[in-house]
Amino acid sequence: MEGVFERIKRWKKEVSERYSFNFRKCLYSCPIYLIFFLYNVGDAVLDAVLRPNIPQIVCFNMFPDRLAMCRNLESTPDLADDVQKKATNYIIYHKVLSNFPALILGLFCGAWSDKYGRKLPIVLPSIGTTFAVLLYMAANIYPQSSVAFLLSGSFIHGCFGRNAMICMAVHSYVVDITTLNERTNKLGLLKAMQFLGMFLGYLTAGLLLDNTDVLTTYCTASVFNAFVVISALTIVKETVNANEGTKVFACRTLFRPENFKESLMVLIKKREFNLRRSICVLIFVLLSYQACRTGMTDVTLLYTELPPLSWPTSWFGYLSAVDNAAMGIVLLIVLPIMSNVINLSDSVISMIGLACASIRCIVMAWSKQSWMVWTATGIGSLGALINSPARSLLSKLVNEDEVGKIFSVLGSGETISKIMALMFTALYGATLDIFPGMTFLVASALYTVTSFLILFIHISTKGYLKREDSEKSKDSKSISIACIEMKCEEMKCEVNGIEQTVVEL
Repeated sequence: MEGVFERIKRWKKEVSERYSFNFRKCLYSCPIYLIFFLYNVGDAVLDAVLRPNIPQIVCFNMFPDRLAMCRNLESTPDLADDVQKKATNYIIYHKVLSNFPALILGLFCGAWSDKYGRKLPIVLPSIGTTFAVLLYMAANIYPQSSVAFLLSGSFIHGCFGRNAMICMAVHSYVVDITTLNERTNKLGLLKAMQFLGMFLGYLTAGLLLDNTDVLTTYCTASVFNAFVVISALTIVKETVNANEGTKVFACRTLFRPENFKESLMVLIKKREFNLRRSICVLIFVLLSYQACRTGMTDVTLLYTELPPLSWPTSWFGYLSAVDNAAMGIVLLIVLPIMSNVINLSDSVISMIGLACASIRCIVMAWSKQSWMVWTATGIGSLGALINSPARSLLSKLVNEDEVGKIFSVLGSGETISKIMALMFTALYGATLDIFPGMTFLVASALYTVTSFLILFIHISTKGYLKREDSEKSKDSKSISIACIEMKCEEMKCEVNGIEQTVVEL
């Protein structure tokens, strides 16, 4: 009987340890997805209210005694044209002030996070957004200084890192807590949280703007970012231990020139299997995709407003919401099937995504009816398969202590890509009289070129990845043998215990 009780106790202990391990794993992985989801909801709410609010803020500065008219510019078309012309310059100022500081800060913070932790880079963008929202709200309350408050808020927003910072931090965090086999799916889940968060954010902003006012919508964006800060500081478990006895939040070391240098050195460092070339090509592919996606969003808005489509502005909002939701679903369902069930490599999955994105652009170029636009969006939703597998492959080509550095370089590059995406808008304006769909064909050609580049990376890195998988298999085999030996020792102890009990009886 005593042997039976011992077995029951041991079984309870094993079950307890197993669930305890899964619980600890969830403590690391679950909060980061929730935090990234909340951040993107708040960011989408802010973007949805700020874009149409900038012309109003400029109008407040031009006509401080005609606030009601500025809040309803669509009712005065003649005045709206003058305001739009002046607002265009301030939109450019806003983009430069909010993106350039984030670009620089990201390069410092990438190397710093590899040494001291991921929590501070996760928290900083939401803190900056909260301060920026206060200034954007002030721009709506004090008409005479509205433009000054707007530009100050843009600069503060950029100084705290914005999207580039938190994307670097959360992607590095997920790489820290995942194995090579599950990394693609986990990064895909992270990207799905971004798409679904944007979908919910734009939808929430639309409802708030229709039923409340601008200030309430700004406050809502700030609330979501406050939740991000609280969650990150309370429930996120750090994955990086500070070096040499320093504290994790060693802020004084953030702006050391060495951090900036180390982030850039990750691109020019000599590597075996000529991986340096593959890393640079892969970053070019990701930056090209970001530029195309951002540029095509702006061009699609203009394209659908022209005859024969002649969409109202609200339809484009619905199209964006459906596009983000569809991409999120693809990453939640299709990506795990391709990665786990069919066992496709990261590069092959990315090539499939690039092919679908190329087809989407071709269909859009000749879309004359609304159903063709929606069909192109459905096909293009598989383009969500590009980013996460490519990021996963990128993390596998660098050392573990270089993950933050490479993602910071990528994040800063994506910030530049968003600015470079204005070339697609300029190309659309230049070719509008010749063929309105020309910009989509150029984007399709770029997607095709990057597909061949991914194929080149697939061939170049096959030997390196095969060796890594082989070494991992050896490690797994050693662990399995060790576990078997431990199990045998436990069985011997159990047999000895039974024999001892028999002797005593």
